[in-house]
Amino acid sequence: MRTLQHHARIATDLSSLNSRIAALANSFKEFEPRNAADEALIGLMLDQSTALTAAAQALLTIAYDPTPVEPEAP
Repeated sequence: MRTLQHHARIATDLSSLNSRIAALANSFKEFEPRNAADEALIGLMLDQSTALTAAAQALLTIAYDPTPVEPEAP
């Protein structure tokens, strides 16, 4: 299965993102309120997550159709 390494890396990256989001939530609760820059960056994060969801959904529509290999010229 050639795709396993990609799935594993994505799972690792998502875990890291979840951890960072939790750290931000803790910072906003315990240390300082959100400011305009934080809110703008959160908006960008929401936009990127929407694009990521669309890209993941698009993966489910890809049909297996390998490109034919041209025979080598003699």
